Amino acid sequence: MTDPQDSMLATSRTVNTVFDRLLAAVNDGTLLPGQRISDAQLAEQFGVSRTPVREALQRLREIGVVEASASRFTRVAEVTPEQTAQSYTVWLALYRAVVEEVIPAAPADTSDIMQADHTAYLASLPSSDPQQIATANYLFFSRLPQLSRNAALQRAITSVVHVVRLGSLHLPEYIDLGAVAQAQGMLIQAVRTRDVALAHQAMHVLGAIEVPLA
Repeated sequence: MTDPQDSMLATSRTVNTVFDRLLAAVNDGTLLPGQRISDAQLAEQFGVSRTPVREALQRLREIGVVEASASRFTRVAEVTPEQTAQSYTVWLALYRAVVEEVIPAAPADTSDIMQADHTAYLASLPSSDPQQIATANYLFFSRLPQLSRNAALQRAITSVVHVVRLGSLHLPEYIDLGAVAQAQGMLIQAVRTRDVALAHQAMHVLGAIEVPLA
């Protein structure tokens, strides 16, 4: 006889797998803004039932990456520059809370990991490839929230960061990538020396970046 708890855990793992694969497809451009999504087709593609696919799509709706109209369509969200700017403002406020919590007690190897991410980010700039740049930047800024013990803060960051990332791929022009690089360097040093004040200076640099609206 199958243990109901084992069945629930298996379903949860399947939902997580589908969620991660769909999010990766959105982030790497396999699924584009406005593209329709069929839960039946996805279930067939992933070799799972429609139930975990629907649950994964609901999670993607909750973080703003997917949008749906009842009985009409489910599609990748079309994030406008205005929505990107608004989400970026929220992300800045949340990330300030992250640095205040995490930097004083960050593990010793955190700055080394972030340095490697920073090197990858700098290497991506000459390509002028929005996907490559966005991925490198996302990885860098994902390190500190992962260290937070505040589950609510982690959820809040997740609820906006993917909208910012998706929207950044479709802005009318690039943001100030040099300022992003400067802020990354400052954050690495702040983590290395556990200097919260320096981290706030880095956030000030990020806060001065304007999201192009037209």
